[in-house]
Amino acid sequence: MQRLDDVQAREVTLAAMGAINRRDHPWSIEAVRCLASEERTRMVAIDTCAAVLLRGVPRGSLNPSVRIPVSVPATPGDRTSAQAVEAASEVLSGLACGDDGRVVVVLGVLGEEQRFDALLVLVRAAASWIDAFVGIDGDTVDAYYAISKAETT
Repeated sequence: MQRLDDVQAREVTLAAMGAINRRDHPWSIEAVRCLASEERTRMVAIDTCAAVLLRGVPRGSLNPSVRIPVSVPATPGDRTSAQAVEAASEVLSGLACGDDGRVVVVLGVLGEEQRFDALLVLVRAAASWIDAFVGIDGDTVDAYYAISKAETT
């Protein structure tokens, strides 16, 4: 992919979430790899994922001791996977607490591949959140049509 501006980085992040929910994992991995390659696009991607995952949690509203769990489980026995989940959780927690320094420290100690892994965890978690709510929306629409149709007949 070409060098991305902030708007394009946000769109690629959303597209990566969509690719995960459409089971196009190779495309989503390449998109996340592109996003993770530059600090600016990585931060836009993190902000985009956080906007999904922390919806309803005002930035800075949580106590600094709070830990936000990430819904993507680590692969059992895979230390790299566990570190990525831990880093993603720490980044979300820092954002929710309004502690940008915490986020910078977490990302600063990670190597390039580890930053990619943590970003991929965030994108997968956001995709999962979206997928769950799309499913709920489908159920509510189905229930609406079933009940409203029964009432009119």
